[in-house]
Amino acid sequence: MGSDRYDVELRRQRQEKRKREVRRRVAVFVGCLAVVIILAVSLGVRGYRRRVAAKELESGVKAVQACFEKSFGGSEEAVPVSAESGTAKKKSFGTWFMETYSGERGDILKRIQKGKISGEEIYAAVGETMHVLRDRYNGKLEDAGTARAEGIYLREGKADQAEVVIAGDLCFAEDGFVLDHYDTVNDLSQCIAPEILKTSNDADIFYLNHEYSISDRGEPLEGKLYTFRAKPERMGLLKEMGTDLVSLANNHVYDFGKDAMMDTMDLLDQAEIPYVGVGPNSEEARRPVYFVVNGMKIGFVAATNAEIVYYTPKAEADSPGVLEAYDTAEYNQVISDAAKECDYLIAYIHWGPEDTNTYEEYQHNMGAEFLQSGADIVVGGHPHVLQGIEYIDGRPVVYSMGDFWFNDETKYTGLLKLDITPEGLKEMSFVPCLQTGFTTQYISDQQEQAAFYDFLEGLSPNAGIDENGVITEKK
Repeated sequence: MGSDRYDVELRRQRQEKRKREVRRRVAVFVGCLAVVIILAVSLGVRGYRRRVAAKELESGVKAVQACFEKSFGGSEEAVPVSAESGTAKKKSFGTWFMETYSGERGDILKRIQKGKISGEEIYAAVGETMHVLRDRYNGKLEDAGTARAEGIYLREGKADQAEVVIAGDLCFAEDGFVLDHYDTVNDLSQCIAPEILKTSNDADIFYLNHEYSISDRGEPLEGKLYTFRAKPERMGLLKEMGTDLVSLANNHVYDFGKDAMMDTMDLLDQAEIPYVGVGPNSEEARRPVYFVVNGMKIGFVAATNAEIVYYTPKAEADSPGVLEAYDTAEYNQVISDAAKECDYLIAYIHWGPEDTNTYEEYQHNMGAEFLQSGADIVVGGHPHVLQGIEYIDGRPVVYSMGDFWFNDETKYTGLLKLDITPEGLKEMSFVPCLQTGFTTQYISDQQEQAAFYDFLEGLSPNAGIDENGVITEKK
Protein backbone atom coordinates (compact mmCIF):
# COMPACT_ATOMS: atom_id res chain seq x y z
CA MET A 1 0.00 0.00 0.00
CA GLY A 2 2.74 2.45 0.99
CA SER A 3 4.62 1.79 -2.24
CA ASP A 4 1.50 2.52 -4.34
CA ARG A 5 0.90 5.85 -2.59
CA TYR A 6 4.54 6.79 -3.23
CA ASP A 7 4.26 6.04 -6.94
CA VAL A 8 1.06 8.11 -7.25
CA GLU A 9 2.68 11.13 -5.53
CA LEU A 10 5.75 10.86 -7.70
CA ARG A 11 3.65 10.80 -10.86
CA ARG A 12 1.68 13.80 -9.63
CA GLN A 13 4.85 15.79 -8.99
CA ARG A 14 6.20 14.94 -12.40
CA GLN A 15 2.93 16.02 -14.01
CA GLU A 16 3.03 19.33 -12.12
CA LYS A 17 6.61 19.88 -13.19
CA ARG A 18 5.70 19.24 -16.81
CA LYS A 19 2.77 21.68 -16.54
CA ARG A 20 5.03 24.34 -15.06
CA GLU A 21 7.53 23.80 -17.88
CA VAL A 22 4.77 24.05 -20.47
CA ARG A 23 3.47 27.27 -18.88
CA ARG A 24 6.99 28.70 -18.79
CA ARG A 25 7.58 27.89 -22.44
CA VAL A 26 4.21 29.35 -23.36
CA ALA A 27 5.03 32.49 -21.39
CA VAL A 28 8.40 32.79 -23.10
CA PHE A 29 6.79 32.28 -26.49
CA VAL A 30 4.08 34.84 -25.78
CA GLY A 31 6.67 37.30 -24.52
CA CYS A 32 8.84 36.84 -27.59
CA LEU A 33 5.81 37.15 -29.81
CA ALA A 34 4.85 40.39 -28.04
CA VAL A 35 8.37 41.77 -28.50
CA VAL A 36 8.27 40.87 -32.18
CA ILE A 37 4.86 42.50 -32.57
CA ILE A 38 5.95 45.64 -30.71
CA LEU A 39 9.15 45.81 -32.72
CA ALA A 40 7.27 45.33 -35.96
CA VAL A 41 4.77 48.01 -35.02
CA SER A 42 7.57 50.34 -33.94
CA LEU A 43 9.49 49.79 -37.15
CA GLY A 44 6.30 50.29 -39.09
CA VAL A 45 5.59 53.55 -37.29
CA ARG A 46 9.14 54.71 -37.79
CA GLY A 47 9.01 53.74 -41.41
CA TYR A 48 5.73 55.55 -41.79
CA ARG A 49 7.11 58.62 -40.08
CA ARG A 50 10.20 58.50 -42.28
CA ARG A 51 8.04 58.23 -45.37
CA VAL A 52 5.90 61.13 -44.19
CA ALA A 53 9.00 63.17 -43.32
CA ALA A 54 10.54 62.32 -46.68
CA LYS A 55 7.37 63.42 -48.47
CA GLU A 56 7.27 66.63 -46.42
CA LEU A 57 10.93 67.29 -47.19
CA GLU A 58 10.35 66.58 -50.86
CA SER A 59 7.41 68.98 -50.93
CA GLY A 60 9.56 71.54 -49.11
CA VAL A 61 12.38 71.17 -51.64
CA LYS A 62 9.93 71.58 -54.52
CA ALA A 63 8.24 74.60 -52.95
CA VAL A 64 11.53 76.38 -52.21
CA GLN A 65 12.84 75.54 -55.68
CA ALA A 66 9.68 76.95 -57.23
CA CYS A 67 10.10 80.13 -55.18
CA PHE A 68 13.72 80.38 -56.34
CA GLU A 69 12.81 79.93 -60.00
CA LYS A 70 9.96 82.44 -59.73
CA SER A 71 12.35 84.97 -58.17
CA PHE A 72 15.02 84.61 -60.84
CA GLY A 73 13.16 83.34 -63.87
CA GLY A 74 14.64 79.84 -63.95
CA SER A 75 17.00 77.45 -62.18
CA GLU A 76 20.73 78.00 -61.87
CA GLU A 77 22.98 76.33 -64.39
CA ALA A 78 25.23 73.46 -63.30
CA VAL A 79 28.66 74.62 -62.20
CA PRO A 80 31.80 72.77 -61.12
CA VAL A 81 31.51 71.38 -57.61
CA SER A 82 35.24 70.66 -57.24
CA ALA A 83 38.37 70.39 -59.31
CA GLU A 84 38.05 66.60 -59.33
CA SER A 85 34.41 66.51 -60.37
CA GLY A 86 34.74 68.85 -63.32
CA THR A 87 31.32 70.12 -64.34
CA ALA A 88 29.25 67.68 -62.30
CA LYS A 89 25.82 69.10 -61.59
CA LYS A 90 25.46 70.55 -58.13
CA LYS A 91 22.44 70.17 -55.90
CA SER A 92 19.35 72.12 -56.78
CA PHE A 93 18.78 75.29 -54.80
CA GLY A 94 15.80 73.70 -53.03
CA THR A 95 17.82 70.67 -51.90
CA TRP A 96 20.77 72.82 -50.85
CA PHE A 97 18.52 75.19 -48.94
CA MET A 98 16.69 72.49 -46.97
CA GLU A 99 19.99 70.84 -46.06
CA THR A 100 21.83 74.07 -45.20
CA TYR A 101 19.00 75.47 -43.08
CA SER A 102 18.00 72.19 -41.43
CA GLY A 103 17.59 73.95 -38.08
CA GLU A 104 14.83 76.10 -39.56
CA ARG A 105 13.32 73.26 -41.60
CA GLY A 106 10.37 72.75 -39.27
CA ASP A 107 9.42 76.42 -39.51
CA ILE A 108 9.79 76.37 -43.29
CA LEU A 109 7.59 73.24 -43.63
CA LYS A 110 4.91 74.77 -41.40
CA ARG A 111 4.88 77.87 -43.58
CA ILE A 112 4.61 75.72 -46.70
CA GLN A 113 1.66 73.79 -45.22
CA LYS A 114 -0.17 77.10 -44.78
CA GLY A 115 0.30 78.05 -48.42
CA LYS A 116 2.92 78.59 -51.10
CA ILE A 117 6.25 79.71 -49.72
CA SER A 118 7.43 83.20 -50.75
CA GLY A 119 10.66 85.14 -50.56
CA GLU A 120 9.19 87.13 -47.68
CA GLU A 121 8.36 83.92 -45.80
CA ILE A 122 11.85 82.57 -46.38
CA TYR A 123 13.39 85.82 -45.10
CA ALA A 124 11.18 85.62 -41.99
CA ALA A 125 12.41 82.08 -41.37
CA VAL A 126 16.15 82.37 -42.06
CA GLY A 127 16.85 86.13 -42.09
CA GLU A 128 18.20 86.32 -45.64
CA THR A 129 16.58 87.44 -48.89
CA MET A 130 16.54 85.32 -52.02
CA HIS A 131 19.34 87.41 -53.57
CA VAL A 132 21.59 86.76 -50.58
CA LEU A 133 20.68 83.08 -50.52
CA ARG A 134 21.47 82.76 -54.22
CA ASP A 135 24.91 84.28 -53.63
CA ARG A 136 25.47 81.90 -50.73
CA TYR A 137 24.31 78.96 -52.85
CA ASN A 138 26.76 79.95 -55.58
CA GLY A 139 29.67 80.17 -53.13
CA LYS A 140 30.07 83.94 -53.27
CA LEU A 141 29.68 84.42 -49.52
CA GLU A 142 31.98 81.67 -48.20
CA ASP A 143 33.97 84.32 -46.30
CA ALA A 144 34.63 88.06 -46.39
CA GLY A 145 37.54 87.71 -48.81
CA THR A 146 35.54 85.64 -51.29
CA ALA A 147 32.68 88.13 -51.07
CA ARG A 148 34.97 91.13 -51.68
CA ALA A 149 36.33 89.47 -54.80
CA GLU A 150 32.72 89.43 -56.04
CA GLY A 151 32.22 93.10 -55.16
CA ILE A 152 30.14 92.20 -52.09
CA TYR A 153 30.83 93.61 -48.62
CA LEU A 154 29.37 92.05 -45.49
CA ARG A 155 28.05 94.24 -42.68
CA GLU A 156 26.60 93.40 -39.29
CA GLY A 157 23.38 95.35 -39.00
CA LYS A 158 21.80 96.71 -35.85
CA ALA A 159 18.11 96.04 -36.54
CA ASP A 160 15.68 94.39 -38.94
CA GLN A 161 16.48 96.98 -41.61
CA ALA A 162 19.48 98.60 -43.29
CA GLU A 163 20.28 102.27 -42.80
CA VAL A 164 22.04 103.94 -45.71
CA VAL A 165 23.22 107.53 -45.20
CA ILE A 166 24.25 109.53 -48.28
CA ALA A 167 26.17 112.81 -48.27
CA GLY A 168 26.91 115.19 -51.11
CA ASP A 169 30.22 116.38 -52.55
CA LEU A 170 33.38 116.12 -50.46
CA CYS A 171 36.43 118.09 -51.63
CA PHE A 172 39.92 117.89 -50.16
CA ALA A 173 42.55 120.16 -51.66
CA GLU A 174 45.88 121.00 -50.07
CA ASP A 175 45.86 124.59 -51.31
CA GLY A 176 42.85 126.35 -49.84
CA PHE A 177 39.40 125.00 -49.08
CA VAL A 178 38.49 122.90 -46.06
CA LEU A 179 41.85 121.26 -45.36
CA ASP A 180 43.43 124.59 -44.45
CA HIS A 181 40.80 125.01 -41.75
CA TYR A 182 41.24 121.43 -40.57
CA ASP A 183 44.99 121.98 -40.24
CA THR A 184 44.41 124.95 -37.93
CA VAL A 185 42.15 123.02 -35.52
CA ASN A 186 43.41 119.46 -36.14
CA ASP A 187 40.05 118.13 -34.97
CA LEU A 188 37.44 116.82 -37.39
CA SER A 189 34.62 117.39 -34.90
CA GLN A 190 35.39 121.13 -35.10
CA CYS A 191 34.93 120.93 -38.86
CA ILE A 192 31.97 118.57 -39.13
CA ALA A 193 29.51 118.72 -36.24
CA PRO A 194 29.60 115.78 -33.78
CA GLU A 195 25.91 115.07 -34.49
CA ILE A 196 26.73 114.63 -38.18
CA LEU A 197 29.75 112.45 -37.48
CA LYS A 198 27.67 110.26 -35.18
CA THR A 199 25.05 109.81 -37.89
CA SER A 200 27.63 108.91 -40.53
CA ASN A 201 29.49 106.51 -38.25
CA ASP A 202 26.32 104.85 -36.92
CA ALA A 203 24.97 104.17 -40.40
CA ASP A 204 25.19 100.66 -41.78
CA ILE A 205 26.50 102.25 -45.01
CA PHE A 206 27.80 105.82 -45.31
CA TYR A 207 28.24 106.91 -48.94
CA LEU A 208 29.51 110.18 -50.47
CA ASN A 209 30.93 111.71 -53.64
CA HIS A 210 34.75 111.83 -53.45
CA GLU A 211 35.41 114.89 -55.64
CA TYR A 212 39.20 115.01 -55.76
CA SER A 213 42.21 112.82 -56.38
CA ILE A 214 44.42 111.65 -53.54
CA SER A 215 48.07 111.23 -54.48
CA ASP A 216 51.59 112.62 -54.35
CA ARG A 217 51.90 112.41 -58.12
CA GLY A 218 50.73 114.35 -61.13
CA GLU A 219 50.38 117.93 -62.31
CA PRO A 220 47.17 119.99 -62.51
CA LEU A 221 45.45 119.73 -65.87
CA GLU A 222 46.36 122.63 -68.11
CA GLY A 223 43.52 125.07 -68.67
CA LYS A 224 41.25 123.70 -65.95
CA LEU A 225 40.09 126.40 -63.51
CA TYR A 226 39.71 124.23 -60.41
CA THR A 227 41.89 121.20 -59.71
CA PHE A 228 41.72 119.26 -56.44
CA ARG A 229 44.26 116.86 -54.92
CA ALA A 230 44.92 115.72 -51.36
CA LYS A 231 47.91 114.00 -49.80
CA PRO A 232 47.63 110.24 -49.13
CA GLU A 233 47.64 110.77 -45.36
CA ARG A 234 44.27 112.53 -45.66
CA MET A 235 42.72 109.10 -46.18
CA GLY A 236 42.42 108.92 -42.41
CA LEU A 237 39.74 111.62 -42.49
CA LEU A 238 37.52 109.41 -44.64
CA LYS A 239 37.86 106.64 -42.08
CA GLU A 240 37.13 109.06 -39.25
CA MET A 241 33.89 110.04 -40.98
CA GLY A 242 32.88 106.38 -41.08
CA THR A 243 32.97 106.28 -44.87
CA ASP A 244 31.97 102.88 -46.29
CA LEU A 245 31.76 103.70 -50.00
CA VAL A 246 32.53 106.57 -52.37
CA SER A 247 31.62 107.53 -55.91
CA LEU A 248 34.52 108.56 -58.12
CA ALA A 249 32.29 109.22 -61.13
CA ASN A 250 32.84 112.98 -61.26
CA ASN A 251 34.75 115.73 -63.05
CA HIS A 252 37.61 116.10 -60.52
CA VAL A 253 39.00 112.59 -59.97
CA TYR A 254 41.31 113.14 -63.00
CA ASP A 255 42.39 116.69 -62.07
CA PHE A 256 46.04 115.64 -61.72
CA GLY A 257 46.10 113.09 -64.50
CA LYS A 258 46.16 109.33 -64.89
CA ASP A 259 48.75 108.51 -62.21
CA ALA A 260 46.94 110.49 -59.53
CA MET A 261 43.63 108.86 -60.47
CA MET A 262 45.20 105.39 -60.28
CA ASP A 263 46.74 106.29 -56.90
CA THR A 264 43.29 107.34 -55.69
CA MET A 265 41.91 103.90 -56.50
CA ASP A 266 44.91 102.13 -54.96
CA LEU A 267 44.74 104.13 -51.73
CA LEU A 268 41.01 103.48 -51.37
CA ASP A 269 41.70 99.77 -51.91
CA GLN A 270 44.37 99.84 -49.20
CA ALA A 271 41.95 101.60 -46.83
CA GLU A 272 39.30 98.97 -47.70
CA ILE A 273 36.89 101.66 -48.87
CA PRO A 274 35.20 100.48 -52.07
CA TYR A 275 34.33 102.88 -54.89
CA VAL A 276 32.05 102.97 -57.92
CA GLY A 277 32.03 104.78 -61.25
CA VAL A 278 35.73 104.57 -62.16
CA GLY A 279 38.21 101.84 -62.92
CA PRO A 280 41.48 100.84 -64.60
CA ASN A 281 39.30 99.70 -67.53
CA SER A 282 35.69 99.91 -68.66
CA GLU A 283 34.70 96.59 -67.09
CA GLU A 284 35.82 97.75 -63.64
CA ALA A 285 34.29 101.22 -64.08
CA ARG A 286 30.91 99.58 -64.76
CA ARG A 287 31.19 97.21 -61.84
CA PRO A 288 28.59 97.68 -59.07
CA VAL A 289 29.36 97.42 -55.37
CA TYR A 290 27.00 95.50 -53.09
CA PHE A 291 26.58 95.44 -49.33
CA VAL A 292 24.82 92.66 -47.44
CA VAL A 293 23.23 94.13 -44.30
CA ASN A 294 20.78 92.21 -42.10
CA GLY A 295 20.39 89.59 -44.80
CA MET A 296 19.53 92.18 -47.50
CA LYS A 297 21.65 92.97 -50.56
CA ILE A 298 21.92 96.66 -51.44
CA GLY A 299 23.59 97.73 -54.69
CA PHE A 300 25.38 100.91 -55.81
CA VAL A 301 26.32 102.15 -59.28
CA ALA A 302 27.59 105.57 -60.42
CA ALA A 303 28.22 107.54 -63.60
CA THR A 304 28.97 111.12 -64.62
CA ASN A 305 27.40 113.60 -67.03
CA ALA A 306 28.97 116.81 -65.76
CA GLU A 307 31.58 118.24 -68.13
CA ILE A 308 31.15 120.75 -70.92
CA VAL A 309 34.85 120.43 -71.75
CA TYR A 310 35.80 116.77 -71.48
CA TYR A 311 38.87 116.77 -69.24
CA THR A 312 38.07 113.44 -67.60
CA PRO A 313 38.56 110.38 -69.84
CA LYS A 314 35.98 107.69 -70.30
CA ALA A 315 37.12 104.23 -69.19
CA GLU A 316 37.85 102.02 -72.17
CA ALA A 317 38.59 98.32 -72.57
CA ASP A 318 42.32 98.85 -71.92
CA SER A 319 42.53 102.32 -70.33
CA PRO A 320 41.36 103.87 -67.04
CA GLY A 321 38.65 106.42 -66.61
CA VAL A 322 35.12 107.08 -65.45
CA LEU A 323 31.77 105.59 -66.43
CA GLU A 324 30.08 108.25 -68.53
CA ALA A 325 26.38 108.89 -69.03
CA TYR A 326 26.37 111.53 -71.78
CA ASP A 327 24.83 108.79 -73.86
CA THR A 328 22.67 107.03 -71.28
CA ALA A 329 22.50 103.63 -73.01
CA GLU A 330 25.55 102.15 -71.28
CA TYR A 331 24.56 103.37 -67.81
CA ASN A 332 21.02 102.13 -68.30
CA GLN A 333 22.43 98.69 -69.07
CA VAL A 334 24.67 98.83 -65.99
CA ILE A 335 21.63 99.71 -63.87
CA SER A 336 19.51 96.98 -65.43
CA ASP A 337 22.15 94.31 -64.84
CA ALA A 338 22.83 95.40 -61.25
CA ALA A 339 19.13 95.56 -60.36
CA LYS A 340 18.80 91.84 -61.13
CA GLU A 341 21.47 91.06 -58.53
CA CYS A 342 20.20 92.91 -55.45
CA ASP A 343 17.17 93.79 -53.36
CA TYR A 344 17.57 97.57 -53.58
CA LEU A 345 19.66 99.59 -56.07
CA ILE A 346 20.95 103.15 -55.55
CA ALA A 347 22.06 104.87 -58.76
CA TYR A 348 24.31 107.93 -58.38
CA ILE A 349 24.69 110.45 -61.20
CA HIS A 350 26.99 113.50 -61.41
CA TRP A 351 25.00 116.01 -63.45
CA GLY A 352 23.12 119.27 -63.64
CA PRO A 353 23.84 123.01 -63.76
CA GLU A 354 26.12 124.38 -61.08
CA ASP A 355 25.12 126.84 -58.35
CA THR A 356 21.39 126.77 -59.03
CA ASN A 357 18.65 125.13 -56.99
CA THR A 358 16.59 124.47 -60.13
CA TYR A 359 17.11 121.18 -61.94
CA GLU A 360 16.86 120.91 -65.71
CA GLU A 361 14.32 119.00 -67.78
CA TYR A 362 17.04 116.65 -69.03
CA GLN A 363 17.73 115.64 -65.42
CA HIS A 364 14.08 114.70 -65.01
CA ASN A 365 14.15 112.71 -68.25
CA MET A 366 17.38 110.91 -67.38
CA GLY A 367 16.18 110.20 -63.85
CA ALA A 368 13.04 108.62 -65.26
CA GLU A 369 15.20 106.47 -67.57
CA PHE A 370 17.36 105.25 -64.71
CA LEU A 371 14.33 104.32 -62.63
CA GLN A 372 12.79 102.55 -65.61
CA SER A 373 16.03 100.60 -66.07
CA GLY A 374 15.77 99.24 -62.52
CA ALA A 375 17.11 101.78 -60.02
CA ASP A 376 15.06 102.08 -56.84
CA ILE A 377 16.33 105.62 -56.20
CA VAL A 378 18.45 108.11 -58.16
CA VAL A 379 20.73 110.46 -56.21
CA GLY A 380 22.59 113.29 -57.91
CA GLY A 381 25.50 115.60 -57.26
CA HIS A 382 27.63 118.31 -58.96
CA PRO A 383 25.44 121.47 -58.72
CA HIS A 384 27.10 122.29 -55.33
CA VAL A 385 23.70 123.26 -53.89
CA LEU A 386 20.57 121.36 -53.02
CA GLN A 387 18.02 120.72 -55.73
CA GLY A 388 14.55 119.29 -55.41
CA ILE A 389 13.23 115.78 -54.84
CA GLU A 390 10.77 114.31 -57.30
CA TYR A 391 8.82 111.05 -57.23
CA ILE A 392 8.49 109.45 -60.66
CA ASP A 393 6.12 106.48 -60.76
CA GLY A 394 6.41 106.19 -57.00
CA ARG A 395 10.20 106.20 -56.74
CA PRO A 396 12.39 109.17 -55.78
CA VAL A 397 14.95 111.19 -57.69
CA VAL A 398 17.08 113.38 -55.39
CA TYR A 399 18.45 115.81 -57.96
CA SER A 400 21.38 117.19 -55.96
CA MET A 401 22.77 116.62 -52.47
CA GLY A 402 24.86 119.79 -52.70
CA ASP A 403 28.27 120.23 -51.08
CA PHE A 404 28.79 118.18 -47.93
CA TRP A 405 32.14 119.70 -46.86
CA PHE A 406 33.68 121.59 -49.71
CA ASN A 407 34.53 125.26 -49.18
CA ASP A 408 33.76 128.39 -47.14
CA GLU A 409 30.43 129.23 -48.77
CA THR A 410 27.33 129.36 -46.59
CA LYS A 411 24.58 127.13 -47.95
CA TYR A 412 22.20 124.38 -47.00
CA THR A 413 23.34 120.77 -47.19
CA GLY A 414 22.49 117.60 -45.33
CA LEU A 415 22.41 113.84 -45.11
CA LEU A 416 19.88 111.63 -46.87
CA LYS A 417 18.81 108.69 -44.70
CA LEU A 418 17.27 105.59 -46.28
CA ASP A 419 15.77 102.91 -44.06
CA ILE A 420 15.53 99.80 -46.23
CA THR A 421 13.74 96.50 -45.57
CA PRO A 422 13.30 93.42 -47.80
CA GLU A 423 10.05 95.00 -49.03
CA GLY A 424 11.90 98.14 -50.19
CA LEU A 425 12.26 101.69 -48.90
CA LYS A 426 10.57 101.89 -45.51
CA GLU A 427 11.40 105.55 -44.82
CA MET A 428 13.41 108.36 -46.40
CA SER A 429 14.42 111.41 -44.40
CA PHE A 430 16.79 114.37 -44.51
CA VAL A 431 19.19 115.50 -41.77
CA PRO A 432 19.35 119.32 -42.03
CA CYS A 433 22.84 120.83 -42.16
CA LEU A 434 24.54 124.08 -43.07
CA GLN A 435 27.96 124.45 -44.66
CA THR A 436 29.55 127.68 -43.49
CA GLY A 437 33.07 129.00 -42.88
CA PHE A 438 34.86 125.79 -43.98
CA THR A 439 32.68 123.74 -41.59
CA THR A 440 29.48 121.72 -41.84
CA GLN A 441 27.08 122.26 -38.96
CA TYR A 442 23.98 120.40 -37.83
CA ILE A 443 20.85 122.55 -37.72
CA SER A 444 19.39 121.80 -34.31
CA ASP A 445 17.06 124.76 -33.73
CA GLN A 446 13.48 123.70 -34.49
CA GLN A 447 12.54 126.93 -36.24
CA GLU A 448 15.66 126.76 -38.40
CA GLN A 449 14.91 123.11 -39.14
CA ALA A 450 11.40 124.05 -40.23
CA ALA A 451 12.81 126.75 -42.51
CA PHE A 452 15.21 124.20 -44.02
CA TYR A 453 12.43 121.67 -44.67
CA ASP A 454 10.21 124.37 -46.17
CA PHE A 455 13.06 125.39 -48.45
CA LEU A 456 13.73 121.84 -49.66
CA GLU A 457 10.04 121.09 -50.08
CA GLY A 458 9.67 124.30 -52.09
CA LEU A 459 12.25 122.96 -54.57
CA SER A 460 10.39 119.66 -54.90
CA PRO A 461 7.41 119.27 -57.25
CA ASN A 462 5.68 116.40 -55.46
CA ALA A 463 7.62 115.60 -52.28
CA GLY A 464 6.43 116.56 -48.81
CA ILE A 465 8.74 116.90 -45.79
CA ASP A 466 7.36 116.78 -42.25
CA GLU A 467 8.76 118.35 -39.07
CA ASN A 468 11.02 115.31 -38.53
CA GLY A 469 12.51 115.51 -42.00
CA VAL A 470 10.61 112.48 -43.26
CA ILE A 471 10.05 112.70 -47.01
CA THR A 472 6.94 111.27 -48.69
CA GLU A 473 5.26 111.57 -52.04
CA LYS A 474 2.44 114.07 -52.28
CA LYS A 475 -0.60 112.35 -53.77
